[in-house]
Amino acid sequence: MTRISATAADALFRVDGQAFRGAAVFTWPAGTKHTLEIAASQDTPFSGGRYILVGWSSPLGPLGSTSNIVTISADPKIPWYRADLTTEYAISLNFYQCAAAPCVSPGTVWVNRVAYQQNADVWVAAGSTVTLEACPNPGFVFTGWSQGPDKAAIYSFVLNAAITVYPQFTVARQVQLLTSPDGLQVLADRAPVTAPVTLDWGLNTAHSLAAVSPQFDKQGRQWVFRSWSDGGNLSHTYQVGPATTPISVVAQFVPAVPVALLTNPGGLRLTVDGLDGVSPQFFSWGPGETHTVTAPLHQTDSAGGPWAFREWSSGPASTQIVQVTDGQVGTGLRMTAAYDPLSRIRVESTPSGLPLAVDGAGCLTPCEVERAVGSAVRVAAPASVGVSEGVRLDFGSWEGTDGGTFTALAGYRKIAARYQWSYLLALSTSPARAGSWRLAPASGDGFYPAGSPVSIGIDAASGMQFRQWGQDLNGSANPATLVMNAPHTVQAFLDRLPETPPPPRIGNAAGETPTPAVAPGSIASLYGTGLSDETASSLADPLPQSLAGVTLVCSGRLLPLLYVSPQQINFQVPGDLKPGKYSVELHRGNAPVVEVEFEAARNAPGLLAATHLDGTPISPDSPARPGEPITLYGTGLGPYQPMPLDGFRVPATPSFVLVDPVRVLLQGCDVSPDLATAAAGVVGVAAVQVRIPEDLDLSVPATVVVQAGDVSSNALPLPLK
Repeated sequence: MTRISATAADALFRVDGQAFRGAAVFTWPAGTKHTLEIAASQDTPFSGGRYILVGWSSPLGPLGSTSNIVTISADPKIPWYRADLTTEYAISLNFYQCAAAPCVSPGTVWVNRVAYQQNADVWVAAGSTVTLEACPNPGFVFTGWSQGPDKAAIYSFVLNAAITVYPQFTVARQVQLLTSPDGLQVLADRAPVTAPVTLDWGLNTAHSLAAVSPQFDKQGRQWVFRSWSDGGNLSHTYQVGPATTPISVVAQFVPAVPVALLTNPGGLRLTVDGLDGVSPQFFSWGPGETHTVTAPLHQTDSAGGPWAFREWSSGPASTQIVQVTDGQVGTGLRMTAAYDPLSRIRVESTPSGLPLAVDGAGCLTPCEVERAVGSAVRVAAPASVGVSEGVRLDFGSWEGTDGGTFTALAGYRKIAARYQWSYLLALSTSPARAGSWRLAPASGDGFYPAGSPVSIGIDAASGMQFRQWGQDLNGSANPATLVMNAPHTVQAFLDRLPETPPPPRIGNAAGETPTPAVAPGSIASLYGTGLSDETASSLADPLPQSLAGVTLVCSGRLLPLLYVSPQQINFQVPGDLKPGKYSVELHRGNAPVVEVEFEAARNAPGLLAATHLDGTPISPDSPARPGEPITLYGTGLGPYQPMPLDGFRVPATPSFVLVDPVRVLLQGCDVSPDLATAAAGVVGVAAVQVRIPEDLDLSVPATVVVQAGDVSSNALPLPLK
């Protein structure tokens, strides 16, 4: 199978004499011979285009023959042959057609540097850049392209389709430019030319004419423009008429009068014929001309010095009307404006925008005033200027004067008031009036110059103690230094000195009881401050002898601990202590040992809680009822038989019975308990079971008290219903 095609889908080619377009596929026996043919040039289906054959090619590259007709042999290794074409478009030049000689072409059109004198079709590769250039022949002018930039003689574009170009030429008229005297310059269409000169200009076209004035001729004489023969201004538009006969235009010049305009002193401004300039100013004017010269009444020189107009050398009026005469051609004209000096004073401040005063009048800096030379000038600056909350400017010094009154001198003078930024230091204490301040340096109103360091200290009031700084000052150093780089607020925090804490003491773990002593084997509490660094508790069996870094020692023995906190430690009193005085030593890390005395008594009861028999607490939400058996839990009710081991939970069996008799007082009634033993599963706690009498008066709030060995416990509220 062999595919035959052309690079242009609509190009016509022949295979073995049969015509095809685009592509065709053939099935040929290998080795058979076939003829491929395509026109070297053929028109495209669209107007103005054509295909040009580059050559035939295959997958192996271009064929050796460059002919448009090639012979091939079918080969399964060569699946295709292709006719490679390029596209060209016609550029149709349409500007002149000569039917028979002799002919005079209006001009030449260059297409990519190839000249054409008349209409022609120029073929150019598609997508290429085309440059057209139009050159008019003598007697003609080029006026533009029909589709290109107006009147541009050179025109470039990218060719993407066939195009017709219309170069536009028109018959020219000869215009002769002359000057009087001869040989001077004029501007024709803004280009300088020397007269006489003849130009070809198109009929009914407009051109610019201008005279060069003033100018010198070849002999060094100076001339100024007077008039054009067509009546136009020095610079004007000249319209070429429709006639083809030559025409002349003459620029008339006259001898120039050299003019010098000056000021005394030099370098001041003058206005000549409405135009400002700096003296000296030099002109060339023609005889018969009239000019207006003005000297400003007041002005400043380049150094800023003020001047007042006095008179012209030609008269006292500041504005002079000058009539130029023929007699001044040889002598020239010279005029001088005389000025008298003034005193000009510029008042500034650092920073600017401050309200100063000059001779009692307000002056928002920077401002300028003029005064007569020798007069007295008085300046004043406010001592302080508020800027914003806590920010102000304080007067520092004058620059350029000592302040007050000075004498105005001729020329320009600058004086300035220098101000210093100041910031407010606001002080407060928490709580209020908790101390007195020490400041170095001191300030009468709390403001300090920017950048100044201030030492800030405080003396605490009686009963107070300084803790730390707040707001714009940190730390606890007293005094401390603060740099005033902005408004600052400083607050001192002080604390009230604590009252002397009560000495540590040991009491019943149930709280305040009628007796201050504690019983052997009971749970006691050590009260105080700083007893430990943390809070911890334990229900371990046995109880720990060290908890949260705290140990208690009594009579050389470590005590079992239930709870440790900074204010309270619960522990078990040794069960074998005899009544008497003892001490407990508190050991805590590297802290000093604290020794606390206590008294041990056989009976020192304290009630802890009251529960129903199921163990739930008796409370207002769950009150006890008359006739109900309840359990009272307490500590310090005396020795047991047998005595439980210190620090170990009491087992459920056998029963550890209280030795001393126990009585229960309930709302004034003496009730004997049903059972009084050590509470099972805990350490140092006794359980007393008692039945609530049926005849209790429920309208009276009930309390319960336990007596052990004739020693009463604390009263415990007992809700009843």
